[in-house]
Amino acid sequence: MRDAWPFYSTLLGSACAAAALVLIPGAPLEFVVLTVNVIAVLAMPPALAFLILLVNDRDVMGEHANGFWENAAGIGVTVLLVAVGIAFGVTTVFPSLLGG
Repeated sequence: MRDAWPFYSTLLGSACAAAALVLIPGAPLEFVVLTVNVIAVLAMPPALAFLILLVNDRDVMGEHANGFWENAAGIGVTVLLVAVGIAFGVTTVFPSLLGG
């Protein structure tokens, strides 16, 4: 705990900020939830690409670096998540596309 106090204090501060936001009377919580989800969808592809690059670095991972099949699975999951994220974003902005 002593070595990671910046991490834990950031985590605690974020949780307190989220709790304070939810407790604001009349806050537009649906808008907040959608905004947070859109930010998460936008941040996910670069994070996944970085992780795939990281697990392929033999200097970092040594013998545990990805092989062909692990890369195929990782890239497949990344492409699927990006496609679903784009579909989520489009249907959020244009809800009538699915007849809603």
